[in-house]
Amino acid sequence: MGNFGMEEVVKVFKALADITRIRIIVYLSLRPRYVCELSDLIGCSQPTISRHLQILCEAKIVSCERDGSYVIYSLSPKDEFVKDLLEILMGELKKSNFYRELLIDEDGLKRV
Repeated sequence: MGNFGMEEVVKVFKALADITRIRIIVYLSLRPRYVCELSDLIGCSQPTISRHLQILCEAKIVSCERDGSYVIYSLSPKDEFVKDLLEILMGELKKSNFYRELLIDEDGLKRV
C-alpha cells in the first residue's frame, strides 16, 4: 500500500462508498472535466458536485488544475494502492449496465 496508513485507506473507501462519487469517477475516467460538465451529466448542483470532488481529492483519487477562472478535474490516483483499486473498480463497472447507462447519458448530453 505504499505510504498509505490505515486512515488513508479508510478515507479512500469512504470516498468510494457513494453512488454520485462513483459516477464522477466513471466520467473522469473518460476525460478530465469541469464542475459544470459533471453537474449537467449527473443532475446535481455545482456546489454538491464540488463537495464530492473535494472528498475525492482528499482521498487522492482525483486531482485538479486551474484553467483560467475554472478548475478542471481529472482521475489521477497518487498511490499504487489507489491506482490498483480503481483499475479493479473500473474493470468491474465496465461489465455493468450502470456503466453503459452513464455512457448513454454522456452521449445524449453531447447531442443537446
